[in-house]
Amino acid sequence: MSLAPDDARLDGWIPARLHVDGEVPRVDWCHLGDRRFTDPFFDETLERRLRHPFALLFRHQTSLETLVARQAARPGLPVKGLVFHMSRCGSTLLAQLLASLPRHIVLSEASPVDVVLRLHLRLRHVTDEQRIEWLRAVVAALGQRRHLEEDGVFLKLDAWHVLELPLLQRAFPGVPWLFLYRDPVEVMASHQKHRGAHMLPGVLEPARVGLESGQLSELSLEEYGARVLARLCDAGLRAYRERKGPARLLNYRQLQDSAVSQLVDLFGLQPTPTEAGLLASAAARDAKNPVLPFADDTEDKARTVSNTSRTMAERWVREVYDSLEAERLRDAARG
Repeated sequence: MSLAPDDARLDGWIPARLHVDGEVPRVDWCHLGDRRFTDPFFDETLERRLRHPFALLFRHQTSLETLVARQAARPGLPVKGLVFHMSRCGSTLLAQLLASLPRHIVLSEASPVDVVLRLHLRLRHVTDEQRIEWLRAVVAALGQRRHLEEDGVFLKLDAWHVLELPLLQRAFPGVPWLFLYRDPVEVMASHQKHRGAHMLPGVLEPARVGLESGQLSELSLEEYGARVLARLCDAGLRAYRERKGPARLLNYRQLQDSAVSQLVDLFGLQPTPTEAGLLASAAARDAKNPVLPFADDTEDKARTVSNTSRTMAERWVREVYDSLEAERLRDAARG
């Protein structure tokens, strides 16, 4: 059944999945109702909703053009902040802090956003202008007000999306952003235990991480991962040096001391006393398992990291990490 862009039957529905049918991008919609995005990750909220018989059994599907046209009728709430990161460095905690305030819609690594950002790799005729238009439409549909207190949207991007930071700035001009990073040895230790998708050769286009396709088979997993991390950190550093609007570098070691104040300052949150309590409570919890208290795992990672992972981190990532730190500390000294 074809639905018009302003069809009220799409109210309460979100673009849950984007896929390509032949050469045509299509949108699968899921009924979200009044459920908020409070889980650590977007897909967890979606999975919870799909356990409901109605959301599981009833679906809508439209073209991507319908989604774009719908934005004109229902533009959604404004995007108020972007969170970039090098992975395994505390970005989920930042997302949970922002999501602890009921007035925020926090899209944490939303798969429809990732699909839009990577559509040009599947459909070579797709231009940056089209990706920007589609990105705005997807975020507008995900950022519809479903509760009266909601007033803005925050995007916590996937780690590799920092490579698209200039395009995201064009899509959401003037929106404050931050890049979160951590000592590369500790990040490598985390991926050593359970590798993220972007740390596996072939998931990202080799050219995006400064490699030739023929090089992939020559690299160990540790060297490949370290070179990916270096590329992500370099992208964050270059964007920060070229910034024209509000932006901030944030080290994992700052999270327990000043994560809340950093977010309040950069994004202009102005929390009420009640909201300040919600932020403090969220900061004290484990971001990925909120029933547990936060525990600093720095010593554990230093103890368990392999010699190979440590060597690759020092060889490929340490220099850009030190540059990030120098930039951050220099700006902090300037006040």
